[in-house]
Amino acid sequence: MRRPLTALAAFAMAGGLLLAPQTANAQTAGVTPPVAGVQETPPLSPLKVTAYYPRRVYAGRTITYTLKIKNVGKWYTDIAYVAGETPKQAYKVRVTGPKGSYCEADADKREIGCLLDRLDAGESATVKVKVWLRSSARGTATAEFASASIDVPAGGIDTLDMYGLETGVDLKYVKVKTKIVRR
Repeated sequence: MRRPLTALAAFAMAGGLLLAPQTANAQTAGVTPPVAGVQETPPLSPLKVTAYYPRRVYAGRTITYTLKIKNVGKWYTDIAYVAGETPKQAYKVRVTGPKGSYCEADADKREIGCLLDRLDAGESATVKVKVWLRSSARGTATAEFASASIDVPAGGIDTLDMYGLETGVDLKYVKVKTKIVRR
């Protein structure tokens, strides 16, 4: 029963974040700032992202980013989340994750999002992002990926709303650059 509840919690928590990783750090009007002296708790299971990608690519070809997400904490993750923004030279994007994950790509906005199944301490998962470049692409293809571990309290997702608890989300960004070579 844990997996369906985790998926439900992930959708409720990630909601608008799934395809909007840049909004996680933005200040929103109407939101009250944290009370002085109260710190947001860091996640119990922080994630580390390692990106593997080509250093050069021909215009009109594809770039495949392999993202390795590792739980470097002492506890398992309740929800593991990977998001990113693909290069502006892309016209098509596809993202695939491990079994039990929910991944989505939006080529128009160049954004990807992937909710992963539970990651135990020391365990890792791999997400692949394939990007098709325009034949007119020039310069440097720059992509940015982030991971986050969301800790859900023992009372479940409703506990967050009832008590106004913070989730302990800590996004870690990785920026990668690939030079586009013309023939």
